[in-house]
Amino acid sequence: MKRPPLPPFTRGTALEKVQAAEDAWNTRDPEQVAAAYSADSQWRNRDEFFSGRDAIVEFLTRKWSQELHYRLRKELWAYADNRISVRFEYEWQHARTGQWYRTHGNEHWEFNADGHMRWRDMSANDIPIDAGERRIGLPETTPEN
Repeated sequence: MKRPPLPPFTRGTALEKVQAAEDAWNTRDPEQVAAAYSADSQWRNRDEFFSGRDAIVEFLTRKWSQELHYRLRKELWAYADNRISVRFEYEWQHARTGQWYRTHGNEHWEFNADGHMRWRDMSANDIPIDAGERRIGLPETTPEN
């Protein structure tokens, strides 16, 4: 099954792919996210290396059991042929300690001809923040009357 947009990417289709990834990750649904990756997808996530959709689901299930209130933004950094690089930022609250974090990082993606990501390489840093410093996914405020 194809997963458009397909490579080779244009600026427009690369932006679509990045937005689709952001939307999927913000659902915090491991199965939905894993569907965007090839069955034999290779991942490096910080210091973890694994492959395949089952491993992706297991990783994301574990991740989101610890990273509460997760909200993500991705930004297209570069693209060429079947590759996309993004800059990302997300905020989350640690399940055990209650500490808020903002995570900054980069991802490099490579896609197969069907539009599934076959390779994901991620590097990131976590910065402790106060709850009042959050800026991603906050409820919209309405002016006081």
